[in-house]
Amino acid sequence: MILIKKFNSFWERLSPNVKGFIFILLASATFPIMGTTVKYLTSELHPFQIAFFRCVFGFMIIIPLIIRNNPSKIFNTKRYPMHLLRGLLGVGAMMAGFTALSMLPLATAVALGFTRILFLVPLAILLLGEKPGYVRILLILVGFLGVIIIIDPGNDNNITYFSASLALLGAFLVSCVKLSVKSLSSSESTLTIQFYYGIISSTVLIIPCYLFWTPLNFFQLSLIFFAAICGTIAQMLTIWGLKLGAMTVVMPADYTRLVFAGIYGFMLFNEIPYINEIIGSLVIIVSTMIILYLDNIKKKIK
Repeated sequence: MILIKKFNSFWERLSPNVKGFIFILLASATFPIMGTTVKYLTSELHPFQIAFFRCVFGFMIIIPLIIRNNPSKIFNTKRYPMHLLRGLLGVGAMMAGFTALSMLPLATAVALGFTRILFLVPLAILLLGEKPGYVRILLILVGFLGVIIIIDPGNDNNITYFSASLALLGAFLVSCVKLSVKSLSSSESTLTIQFYYGIISSTVLIIPCYLFWTPLNFFQLSLIFFAAICGTIAQMLTIWGLKLGAMTVVMPADYTRLVFAGIYGFMLFNEIPYINEIIGSLVIIVSTMIILYLDNIKKKIK
């Protein structure tokens, strides 16, 4: 009890930005745990199986929250087509990401995943009519230069165009998911969005899961459930971090995912980052951080 009181006293003295930074840092340590677990499972199970049970378990986790928060209100929606689109995009992003994880070093997959921020800019131009300016366009090109440096097919790093393309496709679809969730959140609650995503994703994946079925044991199911819990916790930590702190202060902590992914990849899969991966990752990180910073300034001006 004394330790808890001391911790609470210490926590209360922290500024909102520091608290937000800590939450994002914890999320950055948790997300790669899910990726590590999925990568381990892909050596024994098909990604369709992992994705199906990941969605089912993720849906099970939010059921108690739905029951406690007026289910009839959560089920009520007039935006079924958008929920369907969000579900299909989410399944596509998950399948591309899981498959890429089975083929790439963990840290490389995480690094390429950061390009989702680079994809958001052209998507915002096409779908929202935003004008990016020359600086953001240049930063996007620099970011994708980092991707080319990472892939570098001339080196013996076991990275193919196909595996890298899958990771980039997953990042692109994640960007599409973010825009669809942004649209839905204008009229739907978070639980409503999560409820319909759970239903749609689980339903869509039933047939592919059956076609690629491999018998599972209790340990494998436990690992998938563990991955689902890690994913849910990491998402919650991210939401809390963004609510508490300014984006430009807390989001740099998100890039520590690469550090944690590198540590987990080395410990479990004996993966050692190569020089091009480090340089390319730094290029992507710097360009996306500047894009986030410019977007934050733009919002403040508005």
